[in-house]
Amino acid sequence: MDIITDLRMHPAVLNELCSGRKFREANRRSIERACAQEAHATRGHKTIPGLGKKVLDMPEDDYYDIIAQEGYEFFDQKENVRFIQRIAPEFAGAKV
Repeated sequence: MDIITDLRMHPAVLNELCSGRKFREANRRSIERACAQEAHATRGHKTIPGLGKKVLDMPEDDYYDIIAQEGYEFFDQKENVRFIQRIAPEFAGAKV
C-alpha cells in the first residue's frame, strides 16, 4: 500500500501531520520573537570587558545551520555579520 492511499484512508494521520507542522512554525516564530526582543534590549549597551559587544542575537538553529554550511570562520568576518544584520535587522544588537 503506498503512502498516498494510506493517507487518504486515514484523515486523522494527515490532520496530525498538519498540526505538527503548524506547531513547529508557531514555535519557530516564538523563538524568533524572543531573540528579537533580546537583541532590542542590548542595543546601545557598552562593550563588556573581555567579551566585546553583542552584535547578533539569532536563533541557535540558524546559527548552527550557518556554521555547518560556512564554518566557524563565517562570523569572524565583519562583512558577513553586517550582511546578517542587513537581512535580519531584528536580530542585530550593536552595529559592527
